[in-house]
Amino acid sequence: MVSAPTSTPLAQPDFESLVQAAGDIIYTLDLDGRFTFCNRAMEEVLGYHRNELLGQHFDTLLTPATAPVANQHFLNGVAGRRIAPFFEVEALHRDGGKVHLEVRAASLVREGRVVGRQGIARDISELKALQAQVQEKSRRMALLDERTRIAAALYSRLTELLYGDEDQGEPSGTVFGEMEDTLSRLSAARHGLGEQDLKILNLLAAGHSNSEIAEYICRSPHTVKDHVRRIMQRLGAKRRTDAVARALKLGLITRA
Repeated sequence: MVSAPTSTPLAQPDFESLVQAAGDIIYTLDLDGRFTFCNRAMEEVLGYHRNELLGQHFDTLLTPATAPVANQHFLNGVAGRRIAPFFEVEALHRDGGKVHLEVRAASLVREGRVVGRQGIARDISELKALQAQVQEKSRRMALLDERTRIAAALYSRLTELLYGDEDQGEPSGTVFGEMEDTLSRLSAARHGLGEQDLKILNLLAAGHSNSEIAEYICRSPHTVKDHVRRIMQRLGAKRRTDAVARALKLGLITRA
């Protein structure tokens, strides 16, 4: 006779080992919000040994900005109010850094009575960093789109001003010169420079000395020297030639 195969008893799960091996923080709190248990992940994620937090209130681990969120969620949960199980907080790492946590919490019930709260906290710092990068890229793209739109509208307006009247033929050099002067003044104003500064920059670009510039603008050489020094400071230049090069790059002057 063939004997019936004997069944191997199923191994009982070791829940304690599973909890301790989890990569997310698993914790329990009493009704006052003090830790009664947390697994090894507490040390891996926040740098605290699990035993040193026992008896400590959970909000000691949170930033002042997000502690109220966690406290309100805790109070609502203990009171039995219907709340979303998920919320996010910023926790303080032992080394002083911040860790973004996504928490899923629920009531801890024994014999039909709520005796505390329990939850799982997952480190989502990398996800938050990626989200911030995406938001920054989106902001830059929106800014670029806006600048492109403004540039296109400006180009259209300039074209209309220059070529709108076909009877006048090609625009004169005077019109272009006026446009260049206007753009130079606008760019100079952004750097705290006025029309007098632009005149001096053009004379510097032409290779004139302070004495020669003083004669051109009817000022004393000492006044010109102060003007040149201030121009160099505004443009972040250490030498006169650097100031001219910087002015050319910024479109403050059009030739050296």
